[in-house]
Amino acid sequence: MANIVPLNFEHHLQMRINDSKDFSRFSDQHLIPVVFHEFHHLASEFPLVFVKNTETGQFIPVAMMGIKPDLNLYCQTPNWPASVYPKGFNNAPLSLVKTDNDGANVLVCVDTDSPLISSVENQGNRLFNDNKEQSDFLKKRTEALLDIAALNEQTTNVCQLLASKSLFTAKQLTVKLLNSKQPININGVYVIDEQALNQLSDEDFLSLKANGLLPLIYAHLVSLQQISRLIELQNKYDLTH
Repeated sequence: MANIVPLNFEHHLQMRINDSKDFSRFSDQHLIPVVFHEFHHLASEFPLVFVKNTETGQFIPVAMMGIKPDLNLYCQTPNWPASVYPKGFNNAPLSLVKTDNDGANVLVCVDTDSPLISSVENQGNRLFNDNKEQSDFLKKRTEALLDIAALNEQTTNVCQLLASKSLFTAKQLTVKLLNSKQPININGVYVIDEQALNQLSDEDFLSLKANGLLPLIYAHLVSLQQISRLIELQNKYDLTH
């Protein structure tokens, strides 16, 4: 459970945040939202696919970290096993909350129930100095949150552009695990249709190139080879659980 409240020096003057690569809070989330701008380095570890928001119809890029729902194979222990991880993993326990409809104004909030929070002296990074001003740590974290928010907005716009060109296609992923008699079908996943991409008009294709989207699309397509890595991790997990 989370208890997210606006951050202010009156209530949080002595609050500290511990740096940690313990991402076990995501242990039951096998699909992790990501932004296009991190496709290049995430593609070396995770399959990067798209899911569809059933309410808005918008496409959302995600990193697959598990074969089975509710099981993130990377986050079962406090020790992160890979050399890369999504930018959004660094957000907690801070977040941004819009205070108006257009998102021009935001509040920095904190989850006061987060295990990353500490009030122990000399443990973790203070959010405010004794003079009640924001610490350099908080300023950097706030800047990072704003950067992620901007990247999320850009990612939404890119997905809308790709959808307008009819480049997304539903793909059923079928995997065979050692301890399963029947293959597992993973539905609700979308990928870029290579045939549709190659059939774009010269104008549309060059537009994608001019906007720097082609390398991101190719990173997505190459990342699908990492599904075999997930199968291997799932097989190892099944042997001990």
